[in-house]
Amino acid sequence: MKSKYLKKKRLVQVGIFIGLCVFSFFFVFPIYWAVTMSFKYNEDILTTVPQYIPTRVTTAHYIEIFRKSNFPTFLFNSAKIATFTTLLCVLVASMAGFGLTRFRFKGSKTVSFGIYVIRMIPGLLYTIPLYIIYLNLGLLDNSIGLIAAYCTFSLPMSIWLFLNFYDEIPREIYESASIDGCSSYRMYWNIALPLVLPSISVVAILCFIGAWNEFGLALTLTFRDEAKTLPIAINTMIQRDRDTPFGSIAAAGTLSMVPAIILSLTMQKYIVKGFTAGAVKG
Repeated sequence: MKSKYLKKKRLVQVGIFIGLCVFSFFFVFPIYWAVTMSFKYNEDILTTVPQYIPTRVTTAHYIEIFRKSNFPTFLFNSAKIATFTTLLCVLVASMAGFGLTRFRFKGSKTVSFGIYVIRMIPGLLYTIPLYIIYLNLGLLDNSIGLIAAYCTFSLPMSIWLFLNFYDEIPREIYESASIDGCSSYRMYWNIALPLVLPSISVVAILCFIGAWNEFGLALTLTFRDEAKTLPIAINTMIQRDRDTPFGSIAAAGTLSMVPAIILSLTMQKYIVKGFTAGAVKG
């Protein structure tokens, strides 16, 4: 009986392992293909028999996108907008989450529920109203306008995460600090923030990657090359009237993945701590 149970358990483990391998293949292979394509010669990209492992490499595509396009401008715009969006979201969401968990006022549960509801609304519904508002305010083709739009979409998720993180802090800590004469600001700055520091990295990374990869709003609210972001630049490389530069597109896509990979690797320890802190009650 025991051997039958162990055999069944072993089969389940093998099935899970095979499933994870298949999932990893479909997830990793497109990334591998884009990276290798960015180093191939043009004649090696469109071949009858695909070259899974390049026989020769070149950096011509990377040189081309920096020399023959506004790619550095697009790169700078994305970095600037994503950075300021992240800073604003973390600052505002950390304060809002602290206020909603620390101060129980009439209607606080309604506000929290409203945040959950806003997170469920598709972002596409906001696009046309935002365009009309920005047109009247003169915020089209403007980095400030994009930052404001990205913060609008990122804040509900960020506040919701901070609510979960702050809920893990025992209320006795706040009560002890209050008895010692600690103000609400000092509770926030000296007590709450240090305790949820690993969780801040989770919110920051999600906000940064979300703003870095965002496409729909940037496509709708920007028109000049000086204001466009990296995803829009990659989209404009698709030429419909002549041959599409697959090598240049792959090179631009590879460069766009670098920040996310660096953030994930360098902040991995804090990401795990942050998700664990917000997932376990006790």
